[in-house]
Amino acid sequence: MDEIRLIACDVDGTLLQQGETELRPQLFDLIRRLAAQGVEFCVASGRAYSSVRELFGPVAGQISFVCENGGVVYRDGLLVARNPVPEDLGREVATAIWQREDCELLAADGETCWMIPRIPERAEQMKPYMGDRIGVASHPDELPAQLVKVTAFREEGAAALLPEFTARWGAKLHVALAGRRWLDVNACTKATGLAALCGLVGIQPREVMAFGDNFNDQPMLDWVGRPYVMRGADPALRALYPAADRPEPVIEALLNALE
Repeated sequence: MDEIRLIACDVDGTLLQQGETELRPQLFDLIRRLAAQGVEFCVASGRAYSSVRELFGPVAGQISFVCENGGVVYRDGLLVARNPVPEDLGREVATAIWQREDCELLAADGETCWMIPRIPERAEQMKPYMGDRIGVASHPDELPAQLVKVTAFREEGAAALLPEFTARWGAKLHVALAGRRWLDVNACTKATGLAALCGLVGIQPREVMAFGDNFNDQPMLDWVGRPYVMRGADPALRALYPAADRPEPVIEALLNALE
């Protein structure tokens, strides 16, 4: 079995489960122990960089970040890769979401997360996922030209949107459920961002372990040598990968073998 040199881990539904809003302190200790063994840790999330950096505060300076489903990649606090959605397609998707009365439109340019809230309190509700750099617009034409992700948030469930969005944009963009109420549209995947990061440091896919729980994690899980899906994931995903209750026990077992 190949040596593991990097661990990539999703956040929502993977490290944060069943309503958790803070990471377990054990994880920070595991990340420090991994660093001592020369194993890198990378957050691979659909969230904004400012959101996950704050979440991982005690160890944020020791890890890398693949954010916005691979839309931006940060290492040592620096932006090292960016994968924007083509301007015409980004505007088209954003407008289609905005025109639906049952959806909230969210969009990210890699620095600021934008929304056109239908109700005033929505921005505060979204802050844990969007971070502290939130922009509010009144029309899709006011959004930046270079977006890295466009998201439809549907309170009643985003799965109902998947057939239409896949039919309209699936041939040119990556369309995936990122949670019960979230449908993300990118020009890339978490695998794209992770591949860019690994290319910088000379790590091969077979030397990467990854954890995820949803369909926006699937390209990353397919790309790495040692994938794990959370046991609470959709049965279709559980049929494809080894299952784990949480990442921490698997990482602990890896460290016990290394130390």
